[in-house]
Amino acid sequence: MNYENRVKISGLVHFTGRKKEQKYFPFSVRHENLWTDGTTRKDFLDVRAFKQDLQEKLKDLDENSPVEISGVLRSSKGSGELYLDAEEINTPENLSTLENQVNLSGIFHVIKAQNEGITGTGKYIRFAVRQDLETGRDFLTVRVYDDELKKTLDTKNDGDTVEVEGTLRSSKGSGVNYVRCTALK
Repeated sequence: MNYENRVKISGLVHFTGRKKEQKYFPFSVRHENLWTDGTTRKDFLDVRAFKQDLQEKLKDLDENSPVEISGVLRSSKGSGELYLDAEEINTPENLSTLENQVNLSGIFHVIKAQNEGITGTGKYIRFAVRQDLETGRDFLTVRVYDDELKKTLDTKNDGDTVEVEGTLRSSKGSGVNYVRCTALK
């Protein structure tokens, strides 16, 4: 099965530290959103650059440099946490508009432990989009806040195909990245 997995985000570079043995260059993109109460919410979106040319480009950037990143979501083999695997990094002089767009398809996977939660924006239901790849499986965590989307979610069974549109976000409490669902089929 061919899966859709496209992500495009923009924001400011935030360097997180790198160990010499790592095969990738880890960093975050600070993406700011206007919150429902009028304040600004900052998401720190985890990114990994595996390609050598992208690593070299990052070494030349200063903290808080504007970036636009295209890539695919992956789940860490060790922790299962989401990160963006950078395929392209652009460095515009400034960001006139911020982008944050995620498109995924795969197999609907019910998360049994802590599949519900509550945040400042309301109650959510959590599930994963499973993508079976040559290198293993990725379980890409999605949160659904919208009541109409929750009704669509109720029609899904473990193993069904699923398509998700949304934005990449980070939890205010744990900093763990997830996809906030805006459309579901």
